[in-house]
Amino acid sequence: MTTLVLLVLALVLASGLTSMSEAALFSVPISKVYLARDANRSGGGRLAAIKENMQRPISALVILNNLINILGSVMVGYYAAKPDVLGDPYKGTFAGVLTFLIIVFSEIIPKTVGERYNLGISLGAAIPLTLITWVLWPAILVIEQIARPFSGKASKDVTSEEEIRMMADMGNKAGLISGDESRLISNAFRLNDVTAREIMSHRLDLASLENDTPLEEINPSDLDMTHSRFVVTRAGDLDDIAGIIYLRDLLLALAGDRTGLKVGDLKKPAHMVHDSTPAHQLLHQFQIKRQHLFVVLDEYGGTSGVVSLEDVLEELVGEIIDETDPDEEESRNVQGDGTLPQDGQAEA
Repeated sequence: MTTLVLLVLALVLASGLTSMSEAALFSVPISKVYLARDANRSGGGRLAAIKENMQRPISALVILNNLINILGSVMVGYYAAKPDVLGDPYKGTFAGVLTFLIIVFSEIIPKTVGERYNLGISLGAAIPLTLITWVLWPAILVIEQIARPFSGKASKDVTSEEEIRMMADMGNKAGLISGDESRLISNAFRLNDVTAREIMSHRLDLASLENDTPLEEINPSDLDMTHSRFVVTRAGDLDDIAGIIYLRDLLLALAGDRTGLKVGDLKKPAHMVHDSTPAHQLLHQFQIKRQHLFVVLDEYGGTSGVVSLEDVLEELVGEIIDETDPDEEESRNVQGDGTLPQDGQAEA
């Protein structure tokens, strides 16, 4: 009887381990596997190789599990059938109990545990599974040849933008990442969908100076101080941009009484972009050109407007209000006569 009990325990345990490993390998996310590999965790590199090509390792697990269940059941049944082990009245009961043990302790519980602790179990199973795959290589090749006519082309398990957005939202709801982080992830994916045309300042709102205007003709009080940069035009034509001039450079020249200069003498080169340029490419160009303002051209080469680094960043983090922008809260609370409300009169 002791031998029969040990055979049953060995069968249930071996079958359970293979079922648990299979469930863990299927459920562990590839992102967690790559993180474990990059952190140099034991088995991380081998597990990454398995996840990138799952077909043969899983075939090895399926073959092994079936061998355990079939051969193990045959051995247990053969031993239980001996006259001196179990009497005839108990053989049916034993078969029912064995079936119950295999279903619960070799399938349901191991697969639940494997899914729950998928990364740790997968890391532990990676190296043994590699060895098992090598041992069962001939059988795997035969099965692949038999199954080839019935199997289509395997598809790569690639995560889409929508899935990443969903995972970020789920992580936020679970408290694993903050709401700001979730919004940044979602907004980052929008950068390739938003074009310069959608975020630029229109040409009607541009602050410009004429290229040949002498500095002595410029009155600082007439300058729009809410702009740190002005476009420089030739003959006042917005479709003929000569460059960009920084307000700082202009004010320093005026303060230094360098009135013999013209606006064009202080200008910097203007970088042109098409109005269909995606925001993520604009961000990359801002980094390369080391500029914060680009001139946006339409399909005919005319000036549509200008786009700034701040315009792109606002697509990521939301509206940015600096000290030169109008106070929107104050504007909303201004009364009809143009005065601010007294204490207690402002709306909550």
